[in-house]
Amino acid sequence: MTPASFLETIVSLSLQSTVLIGVTGVLVHSGRKSQSAHRLWAVCHILLLLLFLLAFCFPHPRLFSSSLNENRNYLEAVQHMEAGMGQVLLIIWLTGVSISLCALVSGTIQTVKILNRAKPLEQKLLADQENLQVGTQPILLLCSEETHTPFCWQIHQPVIVLPRSILSLAAEERAMIIRHETEHLRAAHPLHLFLQRLVEAVFWFHPLVWWSSRQAVCSREFYCDNQSVHSSNEALVYLKSLLHFAEQQKRGWKTLSAGFTFKNSPSLIQQRAHRLTTCDWSSSQTLTRYRWDIPVILATALLSVLLWAPLNVSASHRSFWSPWPSWSSHVLHSIGIPARDYEIDGHRLRPHEHF
Repeated sequence: MTPASFLETIVSLSLQSTVLIGVTGVLVHSGRKSQSAHRLWAVCHILLLLLFLLAFCFPHPRLFSSSLNENRNYLEAVQHMEAGMGQVLLIIWLTGVSISLCALVSGTIQTVKILNRAKPLEQKLLADQENLQVGTQPILLLCSEETHTPFCWQIHQPVIVLPRSILSLAAEERAMIIRHETEHLRAAHPLHLFLQRLVEAVFWFHPLVWWSSRQAVCSREFYCDNQSVHSSNEALVYLKSLLHFAEQQKRGWKTLSAGFTFKNSPSLIQQRAHRLTTCDWSSSQTLTRYRWDIPVILATALLSVLLWAPLNVSASHRSFWSPWPSWSSHVLHSIGIPARDYEIDGHRLRPHEHF
């Protein structure tokens, strides 16, 4: 991939991700009483990663072509400018991706160390030991002094890690916290959050991606709150546990940066407390479920692939498809599959072929 084609690719990906995130945000906002918001954001993040792979590993359609002056000197000047901008953007983008991935790996290692040093929670400290499993796998309960917030981990076995300070709470409050974390595990939220971290690493430059991450975090917490609390009495008990976490801010808010932890900022705790206090528990809660929202997001991602900014002046006007990227074309050539990895009329920018 040339620097000019990278410039075109990164701009086009920004447009595609903007459309996809915008449509997902509209669907989530229009279905505020639906519990599918966390799933919609998870699907959105998966599709963002797929758009990234399609852009850098496969040819893309060309619905639009640049209408630049065909003067040879003019085209050469634009090509040199695009090459310079593409090289600068490539260096900046790779730097951001490297820093983000290093932070993710470092946080994951830190989380693994905390898990290894955590101790099993004594069963006598639990008020409710029912349904502590995900599918057929039992949940391992651990206690650690290295974290102020509970979090869950789900690789080989589902794990819930509770901070030592929670042991001082009432048994009913501890049970509500464990129930909340269990809902995270049952909804596969650790995987959702890890995919979200990968999207943040790839699209670290895109402000809407960070906005979608905040919305996804809120939707996951709201979903687990709804699944954990079923009455006004349980809401009061759960509010006490949230106040306990709010008090931890005075000591210094300590969270992990790995993709398997759930960060509860003070503002998010306030939103959750407001939802719990304003909910009408006397009437049965009927939460709307939409079956057409995920197909709409999939259709949006499919159509957004066609949004490709015609910035590369060396792109051919006589081909609907762009060339295969060099790395994917080499793989196809190695297994005997022909793949065009060159522009059909690339000689337009090679002056010696005009004579």
